[in-house]
Amino acid sequence: MAEMRIPVKVKYAEDFMRIYATGAIGGFNGYDFRIAFFNDIVNHPEGPSQPPTVTREIKVEIILSPVALKQLTRWLNQHLTELEKIIGEIKDQYPPQSSRKDSPSGYYV
Repeated sequence: MAEMRIPVKVKYAEDFMRIYATGAIGGFNGYDFRIAFFNDIVNHPEGPSQPPTVTREIKVEIILSPVALKQLTRWLNQHLTELEKIIGEIKDQYPPQSSRKDSPSGYYV
């Protein structure tokens, strides 16, 4: 039996947003997976004796079902593999999340 393909029309919502993120934090519960994308902004003090501070501005949070999470993971891994074939291995500057202690939610991605 042939599988019937239903055409999908793609339309951007009126409130569609495009953001740039320098990182993400998130986690999961028994129902869904949540990932929040953020930008770190370095604040330089007026005087030279004070150290700079960082403001972590969370731009958006995405909530995914387990199935959507699996599909997104597959899609990201596929495109990451293709990108690294072109530009070489991308080095991660952060240790794995199990050793991260500075995340307010306990999760880093």
